[in-house]
Amino acid sequence: MAALPEEIIKQRIIDQLTWDDSVNANDITVKVLESTVQLEGTVPNYTAKLAAERNALSVPGVLNLESFLKVEFPPRYILPNDAEISKNIKNMLTNNSKINAVNIDVTTSGGVVSLSGVADSSWEKFEAENIANTAMGVIDVINKIDVRPVKSVIDKEIQRDIETAFERSGIIDEKNVDVDVKNGVVHLTGVVANRVIKNEVFTTALYTTGVIDIIDEVTIA
Repeated sequence: MAALPEEIIKQRIIDQLTWDDSVNANDITVKVLESTVQLEGTVPNYTAKLAAERNALSVPGVLNLESFLKVEFPPRYILPNDAEISKNIKNMLTNNSKINAVNIDVTTSGGVVSLSGVADSSWEKFEAENIANTAMGVIDVINKIDVRPVKSVIDKEIQRDIETAFERSGIIDEKNVDVDVKNGVVHLTGVVANRVIKNEVFTTALYTTGVIDIIDEVTIA
């Protein structure tokens, strides 16, 4: 497929941002240089920032994203202080039945949240980050949680489970993606047709038992 002109990619990103009701696109500027997109401006909360970045990456022809978006909360918001943000996130983690948050620690400085401690699985680590992203007053999240699986799985079994899951997938062509596992760390390489497939590859590895971390170097053709 021929590369789309930069102006078409830019307009599609603007249209996507405008379409998404969770993003206030009025204060976002889009620049496109070859296959790299730059987002500048302000957003009203951290989830809007993540949504804007996700929308930009979803447009065909976009391979790289440089986000310079800043979170500026509307004046009407009464923002919690750092200690309150940490307490609120810890409560949100504790009350979430999907994850075991007993060993996850939360600290906040200037609205920047740091997650540390231990999670039982890679997907719980990422779920904890997703939960923290939604808390009022957050402007960024740094995820330093270590993954220590309850069940020990040898690397060959992890690799086999991921490759078998690829085979079951309706959108992943397993011949185009290589999987290598060392000490529970999954290394993904290969070339796929679009970001939807790339995300499916990552998510499949993420939810596989025994995975400690993922190095995602899958590229888009």
